[in-house]
Amino acid sequence: MANRSTGTDERTTTSPWPFLIAVGLVAGEIGVWFSLVPIAVGGLALFGASVAGLVAESTPATSPWPIGAGLGLFFIAAGVSLYAIGTGVLTIGETDVLVGLAVRGVVIAVAGMIVLLGTVIGRYWVG
Repeated sequence: MANRSTGTDERTTTSPWPFLIAVGLVAGEIGVWFSLVPIAVGGLALFGASVAGLVAESTPATSPWPIGAGLGLFFIAAGVSLYAIGTGVLTIGETDVLVGLAVRGVVIAVAGMIVLLGTVIGRYWVG
């Protein structure tokens, strides 16, 4: 099929990453909202992996693995911080109105571990 703008036979393809990012974010939020921890963890892991794929596809990055590892580490750090605030180990001011912060922290940290583990397996074991 000829491209209208250039007259060449290039096929334009669409990326699956925006759809997967949306599904992961929605699943993560629904899982947190309704206390469905496996759905929340899976959704956030899908979100993180899809963001790494989108960034690697749309930039001159040679590989999604460093991006995935960075997102996994960020999720772990954010989750541990939220857990510490939610359990009172770390105080940042008036946090009495923040309900369920510890559970959210655990969900985010576990999702980060899954993204990091998937990154390491994908980089060093699969290829």
